[in-house]
Amino acid sequence: MELAVNTFEYSPAELSSFRLDGEIIGDFLVDSSLDWLDKSQSVLAQENVPMVLTSFAASWALGIGMKPQRPTASVVGPHRLREAQNIEICIEERTLASHHYWIEGKSGVTTPLRTISDLLRCPVQDWFRAKKLVSELITHYQLSIGDIEMFIHERGIIPHKQVALHRVREINYPSDTR
Repeated sequence: MELAVNTFEYSPAELSSFRLDGEIIGDFLVDSSLDWLDKSQSVLAQENVPMVLTSFAASWALGIGMKPQRPTASVVGPHRLREAQNIEICIEERTLASHHYWIEGKSGVTTPLRTISDLLRCPVQDWFRAKKLVSELITHYQLSIGDIEMFIHERGIIPHKQVALHRVREINYPSDTR
């Protein structure tokens, strides 16, 4: 089930038209049937500040993998929060650029590229699980190794950047995305 298409293959005129119609979020042309919003709202409904699901929880909201027992989320904007209203949520302190997440109201999710970047930098004990999710996200959102490497490089100085760049080469890519 294809829910989003990488926008790199469209002309500037087509992209402008899509943006005017509100059909583009970040670098993706989004089908209105995406359920990331429903999933993020189901977890973040009790929260008083804008939040987005991150890492494994974001992967689940984007349609890949299972819902984690304790979803992770980050606050967006100028807000800071140590504990969530929903005690099942684990708050992560992350710096999120506005183009690294999709949000509607107070609930959202990190973009596929940001989610992949976060999963590539996860602790060693979670890498086997993350590796499978990264591979599935790449296939689902039609990304290439170049897209991911460029995104990681453009983020500047981030923790475990070299680990992420090394791990991106360990992923099994569909033959047409290399």
